[in-house]
Amino acid sequence: MKYHILIVDDEPPARKLLMDYVSKLADLELVGLCSNGEEALGVLKKYPVDILLLDIRMPLMTGMDLLNEISNKPLTIFVTAYEEYAVKGYELDVIDYLMKPVSFERFKKAIEKAIEYLSVQISTKPAKETTDYFFIKTDTRIVKIRYEEVQAIEAQREYIKIITPNRKVMSLISLTNVAHGLPEDFVRIHRSFIINMSQIDEVQSNEILIGKSYYPISRNYREAFFKKLEERRL
Repeated sequence: MKYHILIVDDEPPARKLLMDYVSKLADLELVGLCSNGEEALGVLKKYPVDILLLDIRMPLMTGMDLLNEISNKPLTIFVTAYEEYAVKGYELDVIDYLMKPVSFERFKKAIEKAIEYLSVQISTKPAKETTDYFFIKTDTRIVKIRYEEVQAIEAQREYIKIITPNRKVMSLISLTNVAHGLPEDFVRIHRSFIINMSQIDEVQSNEILIGKSYYPISRNYREAFFKKLEERRL
């Protein structure tokens, strides 16, 4: 299987180096070379992209701005000369953070990590299907979890933690990628949390009680959550 990759960097030497690295890996297929975020948006609208190699400081539109414009984000690897953006990168669910100049070995390691993400994503089906469970990889095991068990899913940098009444399961996958395959009872309430509405015990103005734990409702997700909650009120 070929994974489609897009390179976005305003520096020609950096684009050429990354293009050369991509050509050395048989699993990758380059779909575009862009010098800024606006060009990248055009490519992303036309072609499916699995992995995005993204510079941060660029004219017209920064890498951060580009990610905020994309609703269905590819797995993103930041490639930058500025280490101060690392924390912000993890908040945006980037899978890795490469510092320039990038060696081929470090590049290859990041790509292998991305491909692992793509190959072990949660095997979910939409709620209309009869399947009421999913499988997820954790370390060396693949674990079966029933949707109805799940209270919440928490982002922890490049990992997620699936919380049930009886166990907590860690997996190397981003919260954004998980969200796409979950049934409609699962709602994102914060950049770090998805909750299962069927498990809610109490809703307050800025937080939700599930079991013995409180989960914060952030401003960005508040309106969508309360709209969904209103649909279920008597």
